[in-house]
Order: sequence, then C-alpha cells, then structure tokens
Amino acid sequence: LPPRRSSLIQEGPPKRYRLHTERKDLDGNGKVRKWTYGEKDASKPNKTVLLVGETGAGKTTLINTMVNYILGVKFEEEKWYEITEEAAGDQSESQTSEITMYEVFSMKSPMSLIIIDTPGYGDTRGLDKDLEVAENLSALFQSKDGVCEVDAVCFVIQAAKNRLSDRQHYIISSILSLFGKDIVNNIVFLITHSDGLPPQNVLSGIKKARIPCRQDKNDQPVYFLFNNRQTEGRHTKERHIRAQRDAWEDSMDGMKNFFQSLNEMNRRSLELTSDVLIERIQFEASICNLQLRIQEKELKIAEKRQIQEAMMQNKEKIEECKNFTIKVRKTVKLKVPIESKSWKHRKATTCTICQENCHEFDCWWVSDPSKCEVMKKGYCTVCTGKCHHSKHVKENKKYVVRISNVMMEFDSIKKEYEKAQEQSKIYSVLMEHLDKDLKEIEDQKSNLLSEAYNTIKHLSQIALKPDSAFTLQHLDFFIPRVREAGKENWVRELEEMRRKAVADEANKDALSYLKAGLGKLFLPGK
Repeated sequence: LPPRRSSLIQEGPPKRYRLHTERKDLDGNGKVRKWTYGEKDASKPNKTVLLVGETGAGKTTLINTMVNYILGVKFEEEKWYEITEEAAGDQSESQTSEITMYEVFSMKSPMSLIIIDTPGYGDTRGLDKDLEVAENLSALFQSKDGVCEVDAVCFVIQAAKNRLSDRQHYIISSILSLFGKDIVNNIVFLITHSDGLPPQNVLSGIKKARIPCRQDKNDQPVYFLFNNRQTEGRHTKERHIRAQRDAWEDSMDGMKNFFQSLNEMNRRSLELTSDVLIERIQFEASICNLQLRIQEKELKIAEKRQIQEAMMQNKEKIEECKNFTIKVRKTVKLKVPIESKSWKHRKATTCTICQENCHEFDCWWVSDPSKCEVMKKGYCTVCTGKCHHSKHVKENKKYVVRISNVMMEFDSIKKEYEKAQEQSKIYSVLMEHLDKDLKEIEDQKSNLLSEAYNTIKHLSQIALKPDSAFTLQHLDFFIPRVREAGKENWVRELEEMRRKAVADEANKDALSYLKAGLGKLFLPGK
C-alpha cells in the first residue's frame, strides 16, 4: 500500500502496518465512532457485519483478518495490516467501551466492507460496562452517518469453549433482544483459534443454549473457522513455515466462505431493529416509572387505611367534636440527588408537572430532554400527563417516594375534606370520603397494572427474544400484583411467558448473572 495509507509498527516478518483511517465521532461523546479506510466506490456492493464477542475471543485479530482478505494480502508477501487501535491479543481491548464502525474500501476487492465492532465482554468491569452496548448500538443505528442495513450478526467464540458462560448467555440474550424477528437467518458464528476440525464443543453449547441463528441443510448452526496466528513471527524451519502457511490459508478459506455466504443471505433493514431499540428503551423507562407509581399508590392506600383505623378507634371523640393526635406513616415524594457509581446513571429525565421519573436509567447520551428516547413527536411517552418535552428537565436528581412517621391532628385531617353540614355526621362523611379515595387509588393502580401488562405483551410481539433477563425481572414484580388484582387471564399469560424464559438456559444463566451483578441498575427490588 502507498506509505500515506499506512505506517510500519513492527519490522517482522511479517511486517505489521497500521492503516491510516479518517475518523468521525457519531454521537458527540466518542462512544460511537466511524473509521474509514480508502475511497468509497458507489459502483461496488457493500457488506455490513456486526461482531459480538467475549474479551479474549480473538475478535481483534478476526477484524484485521477481514481487512487483509479485502486488501488481497498473500502469505508470501510477509505483510499484515491492522485497522484496529490495539495490537491483536493486547489486553487493552478489554478496557474499551466504544462501538467502532470500520469502513474498508479497496481497489483490489469487488466489494466494500463495513465492520461494526462492539466492546469486548467479560472483563473485570462487570455488568455496568456491558450495559452500554445497547445504548451505543441505538446511537449508531439512528445516526445519519451510521448504518441502516446489516448482512450478518456474528458471534465470535473460541473453538475450545464447550459451554457458554453465564456472561456469554447474558451477552447473547441482551444483543438478541435488540433485533427484530426477521434477523434470525443473518446470525452466524465465527469460531476462532480453530485447528480446522469441526468445533463439536462449541456447536453443542450453541444448541444447548437454543440460540436463534441461521442453520444449514442438516439443521446445524452455520459457522466459519479461523486460526488466530497470522501476526506471529515467521519461523525459519520448513515444517514450522508450512504450519504457519496452513494456518493462514485456513483463515483465508474461512473468510472466503463467510463472504460468499453473505451473498446467499438476505440483507436486513435495521428499521425494525431501531424500532425495537427505541421501544425497549421506552419499555424499560415505562416499567420503572410504573413501578414507582404503583408503589406510591400502595403506600397511599396503606396511609388512608391507617387513618381509617385510627378514626374507628376514636369514633366517640370525633362525634363529640374533640381533637386528638394520631401517628401516621405518611407518603412523601421528594427530589433527591442521584447517587450512582456509574457515570451513565447519574442523570435522569424528569417531568416537572407530573413530578415523575420519565427516563431514570441509561439516560446519559443526550443532553437535552427533547432528544431523550422516551420522547415521541415532542411529547413524553412515559409520564402520566404525557407532557411536552419543555416541561421536562435532565439533571442529576430524581423523584423518590419516602415514608415519614408524622403525628397528625384530627383537625388537619378534616380540613382535607369538605366540611360536613352536621357535626353529628362528620364521622360517616369522612369515612365515605376515605373510602372514595381508596377506591380511586385502587382504580389508578389497576390502570397502571393494565398499562404495564400491555407494554410487556406488545414488546413480546415485536422483539426477537422477548423473554430476556430484563423482562424476567419485571415479571417478578408485576405477576403478584396482577394476581392480587384478580386478572387471572393476565397472570396465566405472564406466568407462561416467565415459564418459557426460565426454562431457557440462556435466560436462566443471564438472570443469575444479572442478579448477582448489578441487577439493581434496572429495578430497585419489589
């Protein structure tokens, strides 16, 4: 390649070069970026692949192998080109949290290539960092300079793996939750560190996890094999050189087969995917909002019943028009500073009219409430009043419901209701008012439960993997409350949804990982 297109980073052999790329920030935060090599030729077909893999799976080498294949590099040239920031095998890859979109345009190739590289999973940072991927993918799919179609979603797995770890299950479950139902035939597996033989261990793990994917005529998951030793220094002994050549050829054959398969697959629009992404974000926000509102209603009900009980115990004093004091656990809504170790949970979009949290978690990558994902055509999809975005603020504060033990005088309770025409009827009138309040709050709670049920059901109809670990946690909160409301048909539907999810080892392991890690990021508990 011309010197202006690359820089030598290691003498070799093979000589290693870093490709010069034009770089662009797509989200304003440096979390979604586009690196372009070469000049675009609109006459050539373009292929777009999304790569997902655990840290250490060999994803970096695989990306560079794709690039060298497109550039037409041969073993005899003793050259190796890298488009990635770090060297293959460098553990610094585990510290990245950005999504990078690589565009590769080569005069030697009949096609151009876009590689979407998601962060490596499984390092010591845990779930807190893993959760960023969905938000960043959402930004990429929505950016005018991003992608709107995909040819393949590729899970990168080491050949030696005989089962998928809890974390891999979580990763796959969360990624699949982002895609529409029509993406299944585009999901394939790229097996790294392969010796060229069929990866029976990996195939067994994939089938056991029941991962939706493309299958061959024998109903086996479609996979492609790669050896990850291309960057190793060249040996001098003939048999070692022969082994290295074979490893190179195996990987290039795997790459040839992979790219040929892209012609057979149907390219998928990400329009539905973007819809699922936005709807999942709105779903998570709505469920968190509904949960807080339902909890508030439950506390209000308890407060009213406590007042009723105190009135029954002091009925004579009320009828004699005597004032008295009672102790009440009063419900108070406060706006408090957000305390989170995660920078991306330190701000929330809240409604100043409804006094509600409209987007509490993962609300980090937009600075203006009008651009928040929960807004649709300028109005909030979450808060009770569905208020205009101008009535919202984004700050490091959120609403919480607290219980405060207060001493209340009966006279102050009377003032909350209309004055009875006759003092002798004040007890019965106040009890009627309290009963009316209770009925109204119960109805409001029932409506909130209905809204939550419909939200969960609708999402399950459009998402590829609706019974995700996230949905399971929500079901655990809502099923007992729906049962209490007497909605047996809803309970059966939600329990069936939950039963299928728990039976799925992928979700079961993902949920255990989610709960053991930072499950509190989604819901603060029942």
